[in-house]
Amino acid sequence: MERKLRRRWLILIVLLVGFFLDGSLSLALSPSLFAGDLQIAPQLLLMEMVLATFMAPDEPFMFWLALFCGLFYDLFYTGLIGQYTLIMPVIYLLVRYLLKYFQQKFIYRLAAFVIAVLLAQVILYALALFFALSNQSIWDFVSNVLAPTILFNIVIFAICYWPSQKLLDLMIRE
Repeated sequence: MERKLRRRWLILIVLLVGFFLDGSLSLALSPSLFAGDLQIAPQLLLMEMVLATFMAPDEPFMFWLALFCGLFYDLFYTGLIGQYTLIMPVIYLLVRYLLKYFQQKFIYRLAAFVIAVLLAQVILYALALFFALSNQSIWDFVSNVLAPTILFNIVIFAICYWPSQKLLDLMIRE
């Protein structure tokens, strides 16, 4: 059944909320998230991109919105065009591809989000190694960054899924 969407601007609202909550959560919980070797990265913008892609995968503006969100994320939080300008469109394309195999259910959206977080963190690690910004071993990366980040984001997904999905559901035209 083809879904007809209206109020497409709600996607932008959801992404903006994820964008600002991402930075706010990082700042508010920074003593706990970045303690010692532990580096946990909240990925709320990525979560909202996954949910928006499940909702409107064939919208022509979604790729450009992902690119813009990644660019804006990089410029706002780091001041440089960088990793998220690459990561956000790649994640959109990956989730759009996964939709061939995934259903429109909570567990599939969670799985797509976990895959997205995994891919984003691996890209960030690979780029840090490539540009000699890190000399962290693969085992340290997995135990101090990847696993805690995935677990933390699963909890965040469970908390934020229902409000985000209800907002996105307002786009469906009956």
